[in-house]
Amino acid sequence: MSSTMFTQPPASIAELQMLAERSRQGESNIPRLSIKTLTLLEALLAAPEEAGLSSISQLGARHGVNPSSLTRLARALGFSGFKAFQAPFRESLTSGAFYSTRAERLLDFGETPQSLPPASQDHGLWQQEMTNLSATVAGLDSTLLEQVTKAIIMARRLHVVGLRASFSAAHYLSYYLDYLREDVQLISPLAGVGIEQALQLDEHDLVIGIAFRPETRASLDYCRLAVEQGANLVGLTNHPGSQLATLTDRCLIASAEGPFFFNPMSSLFLLVELVLSRVARELGSEAVASIRQREALIARFGIE
Repeated sequence: MSSTMFTQPPASIAELQMLAERSRQGESNIPRLSIKTLTLLEALLAAPEEAGLSSISQLGARHGVNPSSLTRLARALGFSGFKAFQAPFRESLTSGAFYSTRAERLLDFGETPQSLPPASQDHGLWQQEMTNLSATVAGLDSTLLEQVTKAIIMARRLHVVGLRASFSAAHYLSYYLDYLREDVQLISPLAGVGIEQALQLDEHDLVIGIAFRPETRASLDYCRLAVEQGANLVGLTNHPGSQLATLTDRCLIASAEGPFFFNPMSSLFLLVELVLSRVARELGSEAVASIRQREALIARFGIE
């Protein structure tokens, strides 16, 4: 796979990217990788989230190679095996350098077509978002969505938690769920609401956790504690291998791929809208009465 093995493995995604670039340029002071090996490495670097969260067999199938090719690549780079090679990818998912790493590989590996005019680049991003929306709908389990709907309606108390980039979706979901049913609470440190709120939950309650990679630890901690207290958990995330998804068997996946420097969020809001629509339809006249009551209150105090 390479003429000479790397004696010291790269310690980070940034080092792996630099190594790939120098190998592609044919620098003589580093061991050279074969064209096939280098192409595989660059493909993994172009999708670090996938490389960090997928199994070796999943990655092999995704890139059309035998899993043993990934093991040989890892050893050629100086790693003891595939798990050790995967470690820098996993670390990048929770590090503060997640977005800069993504931006760098988008530019370095040409996923953002710099040669095209801005309008064409915008159109390409729009097309990818349309693909994300379609993939999200195609991947929906109707039975699971029905279970989520009933869980939202039947829960005594409902907590919605999603911080950082996921906060907007959490706020949107909790705001309109509060139109439809009682006892909905948005978990937000900004309002002085912390993890201790989960201590009041039990098997009659439901938490909706929203976390996109890199997953916010505070959100995961809240969901984890809620589950320990016996509460039910629904997850909204962008990868079935996410930490949030391991906490519950009721997880809705929003496809979020494409040449964007941050996390594409259109599919997440689509999921939120689908959930809200299902809940409203299931409640029927109760939903209408609840919405009218809220509207009357708004009109009375001139809130708008």
